[in-house]
Amino acid sequence: MDSQAGEAISDPTPKLRTYFCASNFLIPDLDHVKKQCTGENKKVHWAGVTIVRISSMVVVKFGTRVTVTEAKSIIYVAQNSKVPVPEVFACCTYGPIDREIEDYDSLFDTYIFMSFVDGQTLDTVWNNFDQLTKRRIASRLKEYIDNLRSMGSMSYIGSVDHGPVTDSIFATCKVQGPFGFEKEFNEAIVDAYYRTVSRQHIQKFLSGMIGHKERRILFAHAVEMQNDWGDYLLDILQPYYNEYAFYSFVS
Repeated sequence: MDSQAGEAISDPTPKLRTYFCASNFLIPDLDHVKKQCTGENKKVHWAGVTIVRISSMVVVKFGTRVTVTEAKSIIYVAQNSKVPVPEVFACCTYGPIDREIEDYDSLFDTYIFMSFVDGQTLDTVWNNFDQLTKRRIASRLKEYIDNLRSMGSMSYIGSVDHGPVTDSIFATCKVQGPFGFEKEFNEAIVDAYYRTVSRQHIQKFLSGMIGHKERRILFAHAVEMQNDWGDYLLDILQPYYNEYAFYSFVS
């Protein structure tokens, strides 16, 4: 979890901590929310994330893998772009919960209450579309990517609200950012990778492969490439061609 995962827990009594709540929204009882995780109400339940529809207009996403940063990011995009995102009504955490952290990754559950958006996720229907439809979707995604990148250059590399980098490569590192310069970020990546491999000589080679030219820092969102998405990548954004060439080779 964002900040609380690394905090020293002085009081073991579970508490509700509210990070954001719209003036016209009342956070429901969390035990009641969990009781609704049945049947058609439960939309997702996977890897520490549960999404349940609690009313005709509201869904809640909660679990150990849900983060306050996610809620902040949605709000940031809604306020600074035209990209359609759910409206966030509230975000809170509950904990510490008496459980084994090795099994759950966190002693805290994070809850994000947001507007319900009816539809199907792209990964579940993509293979049903013909090539023309896929091109149209790629064109729309390009509009969204361009809109995100037009929000202006960031002054740091990290998560919204000057938070740390949330990439999993930094999960066990003491230095997670935010980083003021690209050089610092690159060095931290090399150091993080170096700690996970047995070939200790590899660090100097990795350091030599990374460029030292400072680039614009833009708002971005990572996605997992699936199916033939790579075939439409160039329709969506201009990639870093060394990386794209490697991706094309391995896929």
